[in-house]
Amino acid sequence: MSLNDWKEDGQPKQMGDQEKPLNDGTSAESQQDVDLWDHKQSGVVENEVEVVAEAVEIQEVVEHPEMPSEKNEKKAKRKKDKAKKKKNKAEDLNAPDLLGTNKGVETMFRNAVRSEMELLALAATKANIMISLNGFIVSALMISGAFIFSSSPEFLIPASTFMITAAASIVFALLSASPERIGKMQAARTWFKDFVRGRSKLRDLKTRLSSTETRFFGGSQPNILIYEDRVKLQKDQYWEMMQEIMGDRKQIYEKMSDHLYWLGLLADKQFKYINLSYAVFRWGLLASLAAFIGVKTLPSLLTPPANNAAELRSLGINMFNGVFEPSAVQQLPDGKLLIAEDEPNHAFSIISIDKTGRFVEDEALDTRVITGFKRRLSDLEALARDDEGFIYALTSHSRTRKGNRSPDREHLMRFKIQDGNVLGLTSYDNLTQVLETDHKLHDLIRERTKAEVSFDEINIEGMAFDPVKKRLVLGFRDPEFNNMALVAFISNPKDVFERNAKPEFDEVAVIDIDGGGIRSLNYDPVLKTYVIANEVKDENGQKFSQLWTWSGNPTDEPQKISLPNLQHITNVEAVDSITVNGKPQMILMGDEGNASQKITAKYMLVDYSQLGKQ
Repeated sequence: MSLNDWKEDGQPKQMGDQEKPLNDGTSAESQQDVDLWDHKQSGVVENEVEVVAEAVEIQEVVEHPEMPSEKNEKKAKRKKDKAKKKKNKAEDLNAPDLLGTNKGVETMFRNAVRSEMELLALAATKANIMISLNGFIVSALMISGAFIFSSSPEFLIPASTFMITAAASIVFALLSASPERIGKMQAARTWFKDFVRGRSKLRDLKTRLSSTETRFFGGSQPNILIYEDRVKLQKDQYWEMMQEIMGDRKQIYEKMSDHLYWLGLLADKQFKYINLSYAVFRWGLLASLAAFIGVKTLPSLLTPPANNAAELRSLGINMFNGVFEPSAVQQLPDGKLLIAEDEPNHAFSIISIDKTGRFVEDEALDTRVITGFKRRLSDLEALARDDEGFIYALTSHSRTRKGNRSPDREHLMRFKIQDGNVLGLTSYDNLTQVLETDHKLHDLIRERTKAEVSFDEINIEGMAFDPVKKRLVLGFRDPEFNNMALVAFISNPKDVFERNAKPEFDEVAVIDIDGGGIRSLNYDPVLKTYVIANEVKDENGQKFSQLWTWSGNPTDEPQKISLPNLQHITNVEAVDSITVNGKPQMILMGDEGNASQKITAKYMLVDYSQLGKQ
């Protein structure tokens, strides 16, 4: 032995006592020398351990000569394990391309999986936000849809646009939260394309959808680290594959890599659909805003003003802001005006009168009153008020354009309105049948006209309350008798609404108002007579309105009223005597507006001193 083969304590160096080469950190060769020395040292230690183990075995054989076969088996197993370890170490030495240590690889996988899981959690959070937000929007729009439609039908365009896009956004958010459904949707889409092209049949759909449940991510072999593959295995299959993977280091890393790749694909699918959800919501919001601006501005830009408002005001004629087709008006006990319109979407309006005499409209109050009736009211034509404060409302009872009867058009109602609430509502809906079959009524008409009457065509547009005999007075636009208008008196209105009694007619009148039928009929407490409005044509075929007074006596003739500036209002259908700040005035409204074109109706307040007879 040389001097270097001895330790400092004077003992000879063993095989593993060679000095470790120094790594100055300046070259890759020095690092490789250090790694090689570490590997050799581990081999030396293992050899020494094996020598000791063999010595122990020899000692055991000497002490226990009766168990040679068992010892031989243990010795053979140790040799086999030793050979396997040497082989693995040789492979590690001959693999200079391996980077990092086992701990570094595990850290890489751990960080990568954590990052993917955080991305999946972020996508799920975003999906939940979109589902909650759009679900609230859809619910709110569905609840308020009836109020929007009744007050402002045009706003259904932006509201429905927003609701549809919000629902579509929910669908994409749900797909993002449930990516396993995406494969079925893709399979269904592929089947539909093939079905259109004649390549598949209806019975193939189930097979296409079920095939997505049997396929594995990696092909024919499942990866038990992947959820979609793992749930398709039986427990014994899962345990067998788990043992196989745990016994193969290379397969472990391969399966972990596939699992990491699968997580990336899953995150990509989730973010793809959550981005679609955001995009649909964003563009739906912009489209709804554009539609809202459009319905508010386009009608005023495209439709020229029907009349010069300033010129009309100089003639004592004003225009409403939200009333389009008034067919009747009645002042309530609290001083407000109740206006009936032809259209079911806006059947009633409530107008307040301020201290200056200006009319104040309230759409929210209108909606509250309309919903209080809890029924669809189509073609409202007449209003009246009795001495107990009850309001009577009447639909036309006319048939549709196709000649069919409609329940929406056959209502005779009695009610009160207090603070915007509809109280004591009762209705009689069999008036058409009574008109067609009541023999007494037909006899009264025959006595006046000397002719048979047919109610195949009915149109009632006037109604008043007789304060003297407590009767309801009906004014008919149709039928007519030689251009003379029919008026019928119901003698028992209280019994009709309180006891559901059949209406009884005790009197009729046939009056001459130059044709056209009755458009409005009301009792005027100032004139103490009935005021009738109708519309006829002049020599040139132009329509114009006329006003008449009538005593109510069937034998008396109506008298025409001369009213300045009446020619500026066409189709007068709403007439009533109202009190404005303590002063009685007559109000007239023309059914000449157009809701779709945003043309509101006109009204005129007339002092009784301006009325003159012709």
